[in-house]
Amino acid sequence: MMELFVFIIGLCIGSFLNVCIYRIQREESIAFPASHCTNCGYELKWIDLIPIVSYLFLKGKCRKCSDKISLKYPLVELLNGFLYILLFIKYGLGLNFIFFSLLVSLLIVISFI
Repeated sequence: MMELFVFIIGLCIGSFLNVCIYRIQREESIAFPASHCTNCGYELKWIDLIPIVSYLFLKGKCRKCSDKISLKYPLVELLNGFLYILLFIKYGLGLNFIFFSLLVSLLIVISFI
């Protein structure tokens, strides 16, 4: 059960990593503005931000303009989630888990930029 919790946390952090990957290379703020469609600028609703589920529900398209959402987004989320599970299995919930989770997330951002 704890593995599922760690996986969900990994997915959510993976969603934020996608924001970082997209915005850092464009020299934009990672905090503002709110998440939006890169094509039409539509501000995403909270339901559109649920990792993996929203991608599947929206069939990989923007709710407003139907522009295709890159497969990279769910890939980053899943990768981060699975790596968090592996780290949890190896280290449990402790300082090593936190350190290596942060390191893995940083490496994912660097790899995708």
